[in-house]
Amino acid sequence: MPKLSVVIAVKNEERNIRACLEAVKWADEIVIADDCSVDKTVEICREYTGTIIINDTGGSFHKNKNLGIEKSDGDWILSLDGDEVVSAELQSEIVARLASDPIGVDGFYIPRNNYFLGKHITGCGWSPDYIVRLFRKGAAIWPLNIHDVPRIADESRAARLGNPLIHQSYYSLAQYFEKFNKYTTRLAVEEREKGVRVSAKNFLAVFFIKPLFWFLRKYLFQKGFMDGFRGFFISFSSGLVIFVTYAKLWETQKNEEA
Repeated sequence: MPKLSVVIAVKNEERNIRACLEAVKWADEIVIADDCSVDKTVEICREYTGTIIINDTGGSFHKNKNLGIEKSDGDWILSLDGDEVVSAELQSEIVARLASDPIGVDGFYIPRNNYFLGKHITGCGWSPDYIVRLFRKGAAIWPLNIHDVPRIADESRAARLGNPLIHQSYYSLAQYFEKFNKYTTRLAVEEREKGVRVSAKNFLAVFFIKPLFWFLRKYLFQKGFMDGFRGFFISFSSGLVIFVTYAKLWETQKNEEA
């Protein structure tokens, strides 16, 4: 049986981290990469593992995902966030697949059941949400761009698991808007680094057409309306993310010109 390391990147996850850790304590190793939490996250993690790395990412959260992977000893990596829980069915499936020594497979896509304000979201493009989270060490890393997810270089060597990873994405609107602010700030920085600028030529596109497109895409085409107010909120805020990102980029430009 190959050795499995569970690598969890966290920041201020005292509300969720115990459930996450309880669901993976069967693994050979647990590695925590903490982004300078100021709550009881690290204290709780110490009950489950002695391998805890403290590193300030400066907002580039994926750096800690990769740092944790680098410091792990396992043949296989299960990469998690602190608000994710491995279901009992997924645990059994992972153990069975790794025990069979999956020659010809470098990584597995795992379906996530995403929850918002306590409810499983079935529309908005949130389900099924397949992402590479289980892979041979060295076969995948987290790209630093906030939008990107791990990829297996040769997709013919990627397979799928059938049982879900439970993702408790947001438990309150206050938490959502706190992360929304950090997320849009990071996106604005990435757009600036790519040389994107807000101008008269793209003003209508970035402040009206793109936000409206994302709202309609999620609410109508991806059936966000099936999730009631939560679906509407997710769809609307997806457009708002774009609007606020470019508003922050515009503000940065004006400050630089002053």
